[in-house]
Amino acid sequence: MEHTRTSGLFSANRLTVTIIGVGGIGALTAITLAKMGVGYITLFDDDRVDTVNLATQFYKVSDVGKYKVEAVKSQIHEYADDVEVFASPIRVVAETSPMMVGSGVVISAVDSIVARQEIWKVISSWYGFTWYIDARMASESFQAYIVQRNQMDWYDALIEGQKDEDIPDEPCTSKATFYTAALAAAHIGNIVRKIITGEPLPKRIVQDLVSNTLLVI
Repeated sequence: MEHTRTSGLFSANRLTVTIIGVGGIGALTAITLAKMGVGYITLFDDDRVDTVNLATQFYKVSDVGKYKVEAVKSQIHEYADDVEVFASPIRVVAETSPMMVGSGVVISAVDSIVARQEIWKVISSWYGFTWYIDARMASESFQAYIVQRNQMDWYDALIEGQKDEDIPDEPCTSKATFYTAALAAAHIGNIVRKIITGEPLPKRIVQDLVSNTLLVI
């Protein structure tokens, strides 16, 4: 794939990225990063594509029944033929070897605090990653915590103190939208671009589409 139209902005071909969870945020983020020319992408998710996923996640009708990581891997190879993709249809839990998720950039795109805590137990004990992005989405809002390897004490305290019951639950019919997932993927793509170019990054980004507000901390 030719990347001349972005070569003046960044070069991502040597970057390695791991995406944990390829649902609403993760699937579109994988395609976005592949289009950006990220050279190596590893995907983790033990879930299969269901019909309920089609309206809000980047999957085709023909993907139903497939492991999500295999469906995304196939899509990446259709959209960007120069990306090396590793698909692991497993869940990352506290017992998972951190070497399995080793990458320069690790993106968590799961849907519960418990899952994020388990992932962080794996990632935080491994010295191979340089950046960790905890991406979260509701129906019309997105937020990301951006953690640098040598400055992660603040996130340690944050994730340890969070609980799923502290986050307002939304009805099943109001949990996700495709356009918010697209917004999330765009934000993550921009974060990754800044990582590549060495630009300063905030610790947190929050965008709410209902109130049209963007908070950068």
